[in-house]
This record gives sequence, structure tokens and C-alpha cells, in this order.
Amino acid sequence: MTLLAPAGLLLAVGIVPVLIAFARGERRAGRTRSLLGLRPPGRLGRAAAAVALCLAAGLVALAASRPVVRDTQTRYVRTDAQAIFALDISRSMLAAASPTGPNRLARAKAAAKTLRAAIPDVPAGVASFTDRALPNLFPTADASVFTATVDRSVAVERPPPGGSELTVTTFDALAGFGKNAYFTPGRRRRLLVVLTDGESRDFDASLLRAALGRATGLRMVLVRIGSARERVFGRGGLAEADFRPGPSAPAIDRFVHATGARDVGENDLGQAEAAVRSAVGRGPRVRTGTASSTTELAPFLVLGALAPLGFLIRLRNLT
Repeated sequence: MTLLAPAGLLLAVGIVPVLIAFARGERRAGRTRSLLGLRPPGRLGRAAAAVALCLAAGLVALAASRPVVRDTQTRYVRTDAQAIFALDISRSMLAAASPTGPNRLARAKAAAKTLRAAIPDVPAGVASFTDRALPNLFPTADASVFTATVDRSVAVERPPPGGSELTVTTFDALAGFGKNAYFTPGRRRRLLVVLTDGESRDFDASLLRAALGRATGLRMVLVRIGSARERVFGRGGLAEADFRPGPSAPAIDRFVHATGARDVGENDLGQAEAAVRSAVGRGPRVRTGTASSTTELAPFLVLGALAPLGFLIRLRNLT
């Protein structure tokens, strides 16, 4: 445990005048009880009150010193595996179950961060796609950079699609992930996690089979986001009349059949985590340094000080 502001312990000195005032108050109360013929409280009660005062003051003083507990862990990174998380950023990803509910893209981002945490030692990158794919982040072992990229760089139609059709997304855009342009050359285990609502226009299944099929050594997990009951809500919480959820199952089935991807729903992230772990397996790791996390104890100490103060209040009401 480390004290960030050790001078805060000086607050404990403030208990001295408090104890003096407490003793004087007890003497005055004793004289009043004698005049009224009341039974004085036992010595045990007075001692308990003094201990409670000292305990509360000590906890507050310790909280003022800002104690923290540091947890240091060694960081390792895989040298044989990498992953790319590709998020669908078509306009249909704005659909949600209600005007105030999280839209598909928000849920896809949350799922991406959850699945990335399942393989913490595997360098992971971020990409987005509609009718074309864009790399947002090449594989990195820094999970905080991954999270920041997902949160800040991935947005609906940014960049906008090249086409102007009502349904612009096409799985053909994923064909490029079979090349080493997205992964570091020489990585034996490569994983592509696709997060999409599956509303794709027609695509070339034979092209995807050649580019992403099992023979390429690329493992794939597809996470289905959304349902047919969702709508895109505009201002005032009104559903947009132009948006109608398209059929996603046929396109996803064709994609899975062509590429051998593991198909998992967004409500089955436990299965998706198991799938990504299985895809990368185990391999050689190298030590890259240490990661430290700190936990501030001050809030817990302040809450702890409420217990002796509550005891004092109860004791006063009883006497």
C-alpha cells in the first residue's frame, strides 16, 4: 500500500480536542444526571464511545492520505498469432429496439471489446467495412489503443460507402483480409472476427471461398448483431419509414458455408469467446514488460468511518 498524500495523516491530530470536548461533555452530563437522579452509563459505554471516536477519526485521516494498492502484472504477447476485428458500419447498424436503446453499432463495439479481452496476449487490430474495407488499427498488443480506436474511430458510414444502393454492405469487401496486408507476414495463426447485422447485397461466394476459406489458414468468427424487429429512429424517437430490416440469414448462411466461419449470435458471447480462444490456440509468447493498476482505498475508508459514527449516534439515543 502507498500513501499519495501522507500529510493527510496529520488530520488524526484533530482527535485530541475532540476527545477533550467529549470528556468535558461527559462530566457535564454526569452532573446533570446527578441532579435529576438518573443512573449514569457504565464505564464500558463511555470507553466504547471514545474508541468509536478515535476509530472514525483515524479512518478519515487515513482516507485523506489517499492510500492506494498497486497491482503489477507481467505482460506477454504472442509471436505466432494476430487478430482483426472488422465492424460493419453501414447505416443499418443504427437500428435499435427502441429510441433510447443501444443501436447495433454500439452493441457491436461492446462485443468487440469483450472478445478482444478474451485473447489478451494476442495482438489485435480494428477494421470497418461497408462495400469496401478500411483498416483503422493494425494488430497491436496494447488493449487501451484497441479500445480507443473502437470508441473514437469507428462510426456509421465513416468513411461513406462507394455505392449508393439502398443496401450497400457486401461481404465481398472482406476478401482482402485473406492477404497479409492486414496481418504481419509470417503469423501462423490469423483470426478475423466479423461483427455485422448481415444485411448484405449479393456477393461472390466463390471469391470469398478462395480468399477466406479454410485452405488459406485464416480462422473466422462471425457475430450476428440485431434482429428483424429493430428500426432506425430519427429525431423525436420516430422510426424512419425508409428503413426496413433486410433478410440477414440467407446471406450469413452463404458466407459461413463459403468461408467456414463460426457463426454466433450477439446474445451468445460466451460461445464467441470460446470460439476466438480456440481459433488462436496456444503458442510462443515473449515478455513485453509490466502493467500496473491502482485501486484507491479512500472511498472505502470513508464509508468505513460511517460505522463508528452510526454507533455513536445510536449510543447517544439510548442514553
